[in-house]
Amino acid sequence: MHRHKYRQSSRIARMEGRTDRVVITLLGRFEVEVDGTATPERCWQRRSAAALVKVLALAPGHRLHREQVIDMLWPAEAPAEAAPKLHKAAHYARRAAGRHDTVVLRNDIVHLFPSAELIVDALLFDELSRRAISDRDPATARAAIDHYAGELLPDDRYEEWAGERRELLRLRHLNLLRLAGQWLEVSELDPSDELAHVELMRDHVANGDAGTALVHYERLERVLDRELGVTPGPEARGLRDDIATVPSRPTIEDLVTELAELARRQSILLQTLAAAQSSLLTASCCQ
Repeated sequence: MHRHKYRQSSRIARMEGRTDRVVITLLGRFEVEVDGTATPERCWQRRSAAALVKVLALAPGHRLHREQVIDMLWPAEAPAEAAPKLHKAAHYARRAAGRHDTVVLRNDIVHLFPSAELIVDALLFDELSRRAISDRDPATARAAIDHYAGELLPDDRYEEWAGERRELLRLRHLNLLRLAGQWLEVSELDPSDELAHVELMRDHVANGDAGTALVHYERLERVLDRELGVTPGPEARGLRDDIATVPSRPTIEDLVTELAELARRQSILLQTLAAAQSSLLTASCCQ
């Protein structure tokens, strides 16, 4: 009954000139959205079904040879033994997404949503980031950064097929942050990035906050010593020395403290003057 309804809706979509649209989210979380409706998370409790969709979503053209899929998902098993598992995973993937073409096995090739417009956020980020870095364009870099919702497939941290791609996209994201000049984020994600700390130190000095600039230097010094056994380079050290010779601008807290001290002194002075005036009046009356 369900399959009949899908075929009928697909025929109607083709007659009306519509294209079915599937959006797969892999950055920060895993989600499959079919024609604007996200499939419930509980539908993907079969890990093999979810893994099959994830692997194909990242593959060029969203298709792989069946033996490639088996090598990635069941590397310890022979193809003949793993083949039934592949068919079973494909079955449950179709059930989860509610489409008979979710995974299609044809001529030893495994296809993902071959009859739909398929959008994968990780691939979109990959494309935008490549363009931004190639063109050295900060605006495109910021647009790509907006598409990076988190690391690739965080729930599959120990899967070999995802590890290399995850690290590649993580490093790409860091390079985009550098290109966009988002140095605070860079320093948080890579505390040993000396350029990020130097740029932050310069910003703080320009804003009259030499104290925070020195805090960044000290943090960089600790990280480099702990992780690499080295000291900051000449640029960072020179900036630190320059900061030490320039008096820092007073902060708002400093100004408030100074005003309070002036008010206290003024109060004491007024009290002294009042006492002196009172003494003069008393002396005048006695005469």
